[in-house]
Amino acid sequence: MSSYSLSVLNSSGAPANVAIYQTYPNLKAGLPLVWLLQTVNNGNNNTYNWTIDWALNWGTSDQPLAPGVQWSSGGPIQSMNPTAAGGNNEMGVTYTSGQFQTQPQAFNDPGVPSGSMLVTTDSTFTVAQSQAMSLAVYMNSLPAFAMQGKPNGNFLFDTHPTYWLCTTDSKQGVAVSGTFVSSPTQFAFAEGVTSLKFKLTETLQFVPM
Repeated sequence: MSSYSLSVLNSSGAPANVAIYQTYPNLKAGLPLVWLLQTVNNGNNNTYNWTIDWALNWGTSDQPLAPGVQWSSGGPIQSMNPTAAGGNNEMGVTYTSGQFQTQPQAFNDPGVPSGSMLVTTDSTFTVAQSQAMSLAVYMNSLPAFAMQGKPNGNFLFDTHPTYWLCTTDSKQGVAVSGTFVSSPTQFAFAEGVTSLKFKLTETLQFVPM
């Protein structure tokens, strides 16, 4: 598993809530969640560290998934290894005795393309019952991107995120888009590079260092 780090020097003149979130350009549905979040005091240099490990889970929210909605883990996190031969790449969600549950738990499905992960749902629940249930891909043991759940469906996630740095008033795990983030700045690690540095300026811009 590869490990990465990003440091942010806050030179804005005031404390700032600085977050990293992920988008998945290949996915046509879903919303990013506030993934890594720290309050960086003015003058401080904080570091975000993570490892590329994958997991899937279902979760719940007070209302259908939308920007500003807090996502909460519902079932046990299912560790995935979608790029390894024979690695876990699929799980299922069903509905029993008035609640959702993970069934089957993580397993290898040779029909799922390498580098992809699949969540299947069955017909034990209705569209109305699934309004507050969604499915999320995890990285570094934290939810990163979620899709609204539905019955009798297939939800395919990939392993090709785009990383963004931003300031936000949202909490970790909140679905974000548009006005829920400020100064969104895309970043990427070049081949062989595992750490990056940014400065948050007094105009709330992230500038590479």
